[in-house]
Amino acid sequence: MSRNSISLIGDGIENPGNALTMLHAAEMYGVTCQFRDTKGLAESNDLVEITGRPLGVVTEDEVADSHSRLIAFGNLPGAKEVYGFRPGSEFGLVVGNERRGISHRLRSAATDAVHVPMHSRRIDCLNVAAASAVALHYLVRPKAGPMLHRRNASRRRPELLLVGGVNHIELGSAIRSAAAFGWNRALIEDREEIWFGRDRVKRSEGRAAARRGRNRIRLVPSSADANHGFSKVTVITAGGSGLPLHKSNLARGSQQLVVIPDESRGTFDSEAWSRLGKEVEFVSLDTPVDQSIYHYRLTATVAMAEIARQVGSDMRRLPVHRTGSPAYDRDLKLSSDVPGDDVWLEDLLDY
Repeated sequence: MSRNSISLIGDGIENPGNALTMLHAAEMYGVTCQFRDTKGLAESNDLVEITGRPLGVVTEDEVADSHSRLIAFGNLPGAKEVYGFRPGSEFGLVVGNERRGISHRLRSAATDAVHVPMHSRRIDCLNVAAASAVALHYLVRPKAGPMLHRRNASRRRPELLLVGGVNHIELGSAIRSAAAFGWNRALIEDREEIWFGRDRVKRSEGRAAARRGRNRIRLVPSSADANHGFSKVTVITAGGSGLPLHKSNLARGSQQLVVIPDESRGTFDSEAWSRLGKEVEFVSLDTPVDQSIYHYRLTATVAMAEIARQVGSDMRRLPVHRTGSPAYDRDLKLSSDVPGDDVWLEDLLDY
């Protein structure tokens, strides 16, 4: 088997939707994507119809022999933080099944192991496709440094607003990422009524049934014409104009609102973002993304991973979940016609 420069390898991925999104994540970062197929992905008609080509399937031995450097990505013993990790220009990145992880054979063959630090005490993993995008973002074009460690790091966490959304799975995956990276609340402008507007039966069908955890994320509806009073508003898009993600300051605390709009139906260049705060800046992932491969979960999760890196971990390792009244209760005029939504973290594991 010929050696590839950089490739993403999905090990035992079950969901064709996740596999397709992984293919698109790889395309975003200009790398190849292959699968060790143990779940019949290659037989999925939907994947073949959408991609127009057979799925790239490899064996464990082929994966182990394809790269001189093989990086296992996951919550593995001794794994280093993906932030600041320098992999070189030739490597294979192995991402495992969400439930079973990476196979023993490939873990043993891996020359390195990396992970993205999670802040949640209940969710310790991202959606596999979203995790792949985060790993590629920090390994393919490594520009950012390691995660910061400082006192009272949680005070630097900005408020979060997820805007638009045309697919409840994509939005749900973004919400899952927010929970995993330590937000215990997020504002939602549900313009397509795919979250608050969907009847509870259908919403329950899209969520995991297990409610073992006691932590939750609070989702607060915010209307598209509401005026807010943040000092700084940071709008993050996939490939538009603006400051590169790693060069922007995303850790200004509760007076900063980070806005991540769903661009699957076009850009938000003409949006009146000044309604949200005094000063508005635009930030880009600096990754050209064709609309045909755009996924909201990928942009949103990469953006949140960078926020988490900049916010950092608390030197005293205090709980990241703040208590008391949410900061936006004092600053935001919230929509009163739609109730908020408390979502248990385990309910997001299917996204």
